[in-house]
Amino acid sequence: MLKKILTNGALWALSFLAGIGLATLERSYAQDYSQIEASPALWTIQQGDATVHLFGTFHLLPEGVNWRNDLVNEAFAASDHVWFEADVLSPDAQASVQALIPQLGLNEPGVALSSLLDEDTRVSLAAMSASLGIPTANLEPLKPWLAGLVLATTQLQALGFDPTAGVEAVLNAEAREAGKTLGYFETVESQMRVFADLTPETQVQWLALSLEEMSELQIQMEAMVTAWATGDMDTLDAQVNGSMRDASQEVYEAIMVNRNHDWIPLILGLLEQGGTHFVAVGAGHMPGEDGVVTLLEAEGLTVTRR
Repeated sequence: MLKKILTNGALWALSFLAGIGLATLERSYAQDYSQIEASPALWTIQQGDATVHLFGTFHLLPEGVNWRNDLVNEAFAASDHVWFEADVLSPDAQASVQALIPQLGLNEPGVALSSLLDEDTRVSLAAMSASLGIPTANLEPLKPWLAGLVLATTQLQALGFDPTAGVEAVLNAEAREAGKTLGYFETVESQMRVFADLTPETQVQWLALSLEEMSELQIQMEAMVTAWATGDMDTLDAQVNGSMRDASQEVYEAIMVNRNHDWIPLILGLLEQGGTHFVAVGAGHMPGEDGVVTLLEAEGLTVTRR
């Protein structure tokens, strides 16, 4: 479960870390991905004079991951409009994150994070914070969902994952340079509320589970990156959606199912609008029985894997 939550919220979590001076860490590890032959999943829908390409992304990536191939490059070049989950990269978006944290990410005055946790989770939290060089006191004002995301994102950076190497950052810059129209399915606030609106009990459970999973995060992320870059959507579905369903149906529905359903009318609207569109959203949203591809097929559309 940590893997999808982490990749989903890491971009704007980094904006928060920058605000408290923890955005840059020395990398302690970097896997060699140079031997991967790029074949990430790409789907296309054609209806009348409209074409919509669906590309599953990885929000943060380590250096050396080759994810560009001719199919992706040609589909992107042919598209006049590029759509992302949300604007999380602009200065305005980063300012929004800092403004929303007090409302959505901080405990009530006088409530410390540790007071919400059992003894085992407090011990794990202290150990993980120390290993990442984050004073535990810095986490005490945070709600459990934000504390878990801060720790996991910090660890991800130490493993060499970089937002500037992520698909959204690369395609955003290229789209702007090429004069393409940019659009977004969500706002930063709506993405943050996905986490903030989880019940307090679920937030605490997720933090405890995240602390347990962090010891294996390196191996898990290596497997996820490899599955994504090679287009192995069955493995990615099992790693992301399967693990999340097993851990918490509430979290799975909030982060995946509800948002996937929300995006379907937006994609149908692109087909009605006409033109060529490139939709780049997290790869975990694409596969599975609740995935975007299946939901679009249920609307009677032919969604072709390229």
